[in-house]
Order: sequence, then C-alpha cells, then structure tokens
Amino acid sequence: MNKKVKRKKIRFKGLLVILLFLYLIGNIGYYFYKMPIKKIEISGNKYLKDNYIINYLKLDNKSIFEVSKNKIKKSLLSLELVDDAMVSKNYLGTIKISIKESSPLFYNLSSQKIVLANGREIANSGDYLGLPILINYVEDDVYQELKEKLNKIDRDILNLVSEMEYSPSIVQDKVVDAKRFLFRMNDGNTVYINTTNIEKLNDYIDIYEAIVNKNGDIKGCLYLDSNSTNNHFNNCESPIVNNGDGDNNG
Repeated sequence: MNKKVKRKKIRFKGLLVILLFLYLIGNIGYYFYKMPIKKIEISGNKYLKDNYIINYLKLDNKSIFEVSKNKIKKSLLSLELVDDAMVSKNYLGTIKISIKESSPLFYNLSSQKIVLANGREIANSGDYLGLPILINYVEDDVYQELKEKLNKIDRDILNLVSEMEYSPSIVQDKVVDAKRFLFRMNDGNTVYINTTNIEKLNDYIDIYEAIVNKNGDIKGCLYLDSNSTNNHFNNCESPIVNNGDGDNNG
C-alpha cells in the first residue's frame, strides 16, 4: 500500500499577522529613529546665549538618535567660555544641556584680551561690559598670580573695581613689594593691595562701612597690602609705604 503524504497547509492568516506585526514594529522603530529634536533645554549659561549654543552645535534637522551626547559635550568644551558640560536626552525628543561657564575676570589693556577665571584669554568682542581694566604691564610671574588670586574674589566685589594698576612698592630705589597693585574703585576710593593679601578685598564693603561710621562718608586710600589687621585709610595725600616686613608705616 502506498502511504499518503500529508502536506502542511500554509496558514496565510497567521503569516499575514506576523508580517503586519513586523511591519508595525519596523515603522515604530523608524519613527523613533527619525524623531526630530523637539526641544533643547540649556541651563547654567550666563554669557553664552541659548541661540548661539544651538547654532554652534548645528542640531537643526537632526533626529534625537542621530546626535551623540559625547560629541555634543566635546563641542561645548571647545568653547573658550565653557569649563564643563553635562548632556542628556530622552526619547520624546528633548536634549538637556547644563553648562559651567568660566566667568570673565578683567580686561587686559596691554594685550587687549579678556581674562577668564580658568586662565584663558580671549579676544574682546565688546560683549563683556563693566569689567575691571588692568591698565599697565605686569611681570609674568606676578601676572599669573594675579589671575589665580582674582578668581577667589567675590564677583560682586570685583565688579566694584574700575581699574587695576601694577604699582610695586619702592623705598629708596629698592623694591620692597613687587606684588602690589593699586585698585581704583567705582565709589571713588583707591585700594592698595598685593596678591599675597588680595582676599582681604572680599571684606572691602565691611571695612569701608566701618570707616564711614567712624569718619563720615569720605573718600581716600585704603591700604590692604599688609598682613596687619589694622587697615590704614587716609586722604591719599600722604601715602603709606610698605617697609618690607608685612606691616605698613604711616
């Protein structure tokens, strides 16, 4: 007897369901892959404008999957004003960027450069107004120390400084303090200070208020270039010089 071979019937309905399912999955995947960037949230920036950052990153007409978080961060770190950046994205089309900027410290008139808190110097674009101006040349080692120490000064206090002049203390043709500066303040006072004691500038408002409470609202010279807690103040007509041992003689 010949055995009958049973042929398996192709279940077209089941195959069609599987193909439709794969088609839907493929379309959903393609949709998410091509999902455009719908929103860019930027925080932490003060000097760099949102539009500038977005245009710089060239994210127009790109999908959320096309852009790399690491590449965005690398691009941001190439900006002179950016010290650090954090980037995240979600599958709803939002990119979040958190930036840590390096704030401008002062304008160097000699080099015509803006000096940043991270030590970099950038071209003066005219965007940074109200910065203290270093008006003369400073020896390299003192200049580097000035940049480092000014970064420790409260920004609200630093904004009170109009001009900075390198003014070493000299007695009988001998330099006794090669790190001394003259700061002209926006309120009309003059402050003598050196890089060794420059953090005393953070107490400028309290020191001057004490002088005003004692003598009235007068203007003059405040000498903070000493290790002494006795902060001398006079009318600038009879300057106090540093005798080289850390105290001032009036």
